[in-house]
Amino acid sequence: MLTKITHVGALAGALLVSLAAGLPGEARAGADLELVAVDRRTTLDLSLEALEALPQTTVVTENEFANGKVAYSGPLVRDVLAKLGLDHVRQVRMVAANDYFVDIPTEDFIRYDAILAMQADGVRLSRRDKGPLWLMYPISDHVELNDPVYLRRLIWQVVRIEAL
Repeated sequence: MLTKITHVGALAGALLVSLAAGLPGEARAGADLELVAVDRRTTLDLSLEALEALPQTTVVTENEFANGKVAYSGPLVRDVLAKLGLDHVRQVRMVAANDYFVDIPTEDFIRYDAILAMQADGVRLSRRDKGPLWLMYPISDHVELNDPVYLRRLIWQVVRIEAL
């Protein structure tokens, strides 16, 4: 499964992460992740293994989509944005496989340890299990996150991130 990330400059400012169709709905270790900085005409290739090589954070939390507390693991969103040189962006749009999207101020990623969850209770997230990437906030650690504003941001099957 090929994942492509494109940064299209300051004005157009889009970071696109797309999981191309082709494999039967599951991310696999070693799948390609490509960063294309169109404005600089540079390309940086990463793999999902490279995402896993970033510092991993485990968020043990309840949410309305799971029974009880679950230990979600993945890189902090702020670390992913920093790795891509997009830590200055004020807002991102995350888009799911079904074209659902949510706009999120990046201040959330500074204030809270939100992750791009790749695993739940030690098992890689498949499409069937809301993966391969599921934005997860530490809801159980912050009472204010148990609010419809934040619960709508728990987007799963993330296929694209646009830096707005």
